[in-house]
Amino acid sequence: MKITIYSWSTKVRIRRRVAGVALVLAAASFNLLSVPGTAAAQPQGSIVLPVRSHWQTLADSRQVYVSAPGDDAVLATDHDGQVVKKVEGLDGARGMAESADESTLYVALPDADAISVIDTATLTETRRISTGADTEPETLALAGGRLFFGYQSTVFDAGIGSITIADETPTVTLDNNPVWYGKPRLASSPGAPDRLVAAESQDALGMRVYDVSSGTPQETAYTDATGDVEDVAVTPDGRSVITANGSDYYHSRWRLSDLSEEARYETGTYPNAVAVDSHGTVAAGTVAGGDWDAYLYRPGETTAYRTVALTTDYYRDLLDRGLAWAPDGNRLFATRFPYSGEVILDIVTDIAKASSTITLSAPPTNPVGTPVSVTGKLSSLVPFPKHRVVTVTRSGLELPDVKVSRDGTFTFRDTPPDWNTYPQYVVTYAGDAQHVPGTATVMVEFVD
Repeated sequence: MKITIYSWSTKVRIRRRVAGVALVLAAASFNLLSVPGTAAAQPQGSIVLPVRSHWQTLADSRQVYVSAPGDDAVLATDHDGQVVKKVEGLDGARGMAESADESTLYVALPDADAISVIDTATLTETRRISTGADTEPETLALAGGRLFFGYQSTVFDAGIGSITIADETPTVTLDNNPVWYGKPRLASSPGAPDRLVAAESQDALGMRVYDVSSGTPQETAYTDATGDVEDVAVTPDGRSVITANGSDYYHSRWRLSDLSEEARYETGTYPNAVAVDSHGTVAAGTVAGGDWDAYLYRPGETTAYRTVALTTDYYRDLLDRGLAWAPDGNRLFATRFPYSGEVILDIVTDIAKASSTITLSAPPTNPVGTPVSVTGKLSSLVPFPKHRVVTVTRSGLELPDVKVSRDGTFTFRDTPPDWNTYPQYVVTYAGDAQHVPGTATVMVEFVD
């Protein structure tokens, strides 16, 4: 194997630290309670996987792959979450990339200073390519006929290397002018086969685009408007790149040609994952984001047509780089990590359906023995059928269904028994051919 070194960039290194994340606490008010409807039973399975660590989730048309550095393994399941095989002996398995024909999976092995080459049909390692002593490769991307990897170049700097994977004896090329503080996150797309995107992964600012068509990467665009990136994805048309930065309360979309910011997806606190299917549908994930774990956007849109709540328990944090689409966009795979230790795989199948959002309002208090009025609205980005109703329960007791008007508003009145001074009203829309179910809750205090 031949290892060479080249210069990636002559740009002066920028060493600006990303500002710390501020935690904002919002005070709740009971004068008007407005609750978004959760989409019930969206994920399937909540499948416990036989691994206790995670670095990346990746999917192709047949299988889902989860790299597990603490297990020294990559786990492969089918699209229903059934385990196909656990490929073991992969030292610190982290970043993954797959060939266009889905025949080969590449896995970065930082603990072995190597890249593992895995046959996806047999799920066996067919080759291991050394990247050099103390390189500790982490992130991978395929572009320009080469496999690129982010690695530790020196004690203080990280770089980007490449491998001529088509060669019988691959040539490994390392970086002689590293410009990265942490091992950069890498991404590419068939829509721009000769472009490689790299973004700072920790405590620094910077994102670059390289033209890799000649074999000697040339920087074509740079921005210091983002950094500390957890996940990055290039759109299938090769025109844009989307970043998930935990310091922001939104995902950003950048024009690939000059890395100017095109748009923002207002996803909320601590973005940590992003994936784009072959049609351009964006899945943007957050950790500790409140009601929702993932937001889905149609191509070119920045208003979510669908929000996804993973299984509703107290231990449902979406993992960094934990979203992956089936290439046809018919399934979204999400991995989360309960504090009990196992990695959980959730599968969302009704992707085309839009969210049903219910908002409710009621007075904070109401006199005992007099009816209380609860008003609400059912809304979605996709029109509802003409005749629709919502169901209502009071503290678990079913009340009459309520008709929804054309503009989505509805009202109901109720007088609970005198002993029930804190009734909880739950309003539910059952869903339809174009919408997932939605539900919302409001509580009223009845006073003498």
